[in-house]
Amino acid sequence: MAPLMYISWSFVAALEGTALAIKLDPFYIPTVGLFCGDAAEMNQDSTKESHRRMAPDARREAILDAAQGLFMARGWETVTIADVLEAARISKGGFYHHFTAKEDLLTGIVARMTDQIFAATEEARNRASGDALARLNALLAGSLRWKAEHAAEMRAVAEVLIRPGNDILYQRVFNATAEAVAPILEEMIADGAREGVFDVADPRLAAEIVIGLSQGRQAVLLDAIALAAAGDIDAGTGRLDARMRAEGLTCDRLLGLPPGSVPLSSPEDYRRMLAGLAGLAGADDE
Repeated sequence: MAPLMYISWSFVAALEGTALAIKLDPFYIPTVGLFCGDAAEMNQDSTKESHRRMAPDARREAILDAAQGLFMARGWETVTIADVLEAARISKGGFYHHFTAKEDLLTGIVARMTDQIFAATEEARNRASGDALARLNALLAGSLRWKAEHAAEMRAVAEVLIRPGNDILYQRVFNATAEAVAPILEEMIADGAREGVFDVADPRLAAEIVIGLSQGRQAVLLDAIALAAAGDIDAGTGRLDARMRAEGLTCDRLLGLPPGSVPLSSPEDYRRMLAGLAGLAGADDE
């Protein structure tokens, strides 16, 4: 995906094995009702009666809503599939129709966030006057704005993926995100090539290279988040912004554009995002 599109996921691998802990805020407000009282006291009949009948798509969304809320409130390790079933008021059969394991829930949550980013930026892309470059920049700006506004949600996912031993889970989530984003980026680059705006030999290869920039960004993101968590958010913002400015110039060359055509410098948005990812007090109110 384009450089900014991976900013929320690429940083988690950089934190792998480090001592940095991203704290979660206790603000879980379930979107699907939780049962009250001791679950052990519920008899089987009342549990069956509480299961909701719904269309498959609505059921899948209810499961993801419940899982995301529980992960944010209690952490990944402590939440079981049974907890998710209870919170979503879904039967085991209903759950396994969509998912095979708890790891599938995290992949589903991340995929849904990616879809939300595209939905949020689609209007901006459609409104963008001009050529493929204008549409690309609208996508980049909109995706960064979404991430800055939803940093708390991304923090809950990242807290799971950065833990030692979760390499396979991280790669699984990363691959799912790339699979969703790569075709869109490739299409945008191909459009630009047809319009004569981009000068690329192979749009698919160009998209793969742009996506690959996120891998080299990991150490920089680690430093930026660590600085923010230590109280020096100005230094963290500067570190990240410098990296993204350089990536923008790299994209300019890759796409055959004049320097500054893909502006990835956005200190204010990076500051907001780092504050949320580092769990700083008041980050959600900015």
